[in-house]
This record gives sequence, structure tokens and C-alpha cells, in this order.
Amino acid sequence: MWLEQVQDEIPPRLDRGESLADVEAELVDAAVALSDDERAPLWLFACSYQASDRHDTGQVLAELAR
Repeated sequence: MWLEQVQDEIPPRLDRGESLADVEAELVDAAVALSDDERAPLWLFACSYQASDRHDTGQVLAELAR
């Protein structure tokens, strides 16, 4: 549940222009209920979302889940 909540907050924040560093600090690193193994894909998702120019994030997420 926590994983999905944090993941759902990432795109809107990046779309609003928040920096990747802020998203990482305020969402990913702050998600202490998640293990390091659960937070790592969130960070990769945020990086990929930003780098993908905000297109086709579903595909990026599916690839990260493999």
C-alpha cells in the first residue's frame, strides 16, 4: 500500500516542476515504512519519469518491475 501511494505522488510533483532531489528527499527517502529494496525502484521510477519527458511511464514502470 505504501509503495503505491508514494509511486502515485511522484508524477504530479515532477509535473509541477519539483526537482528530482526534492522528490527523492520528501517522498522516497521519507518513506521509512518501506525497505531499501522497496524504495530503490521508486527512485528509479522518478528518474525514468523525469528522463522520459513524462511520456509512457506505464511502460517504464513495467520494465522496472521485472
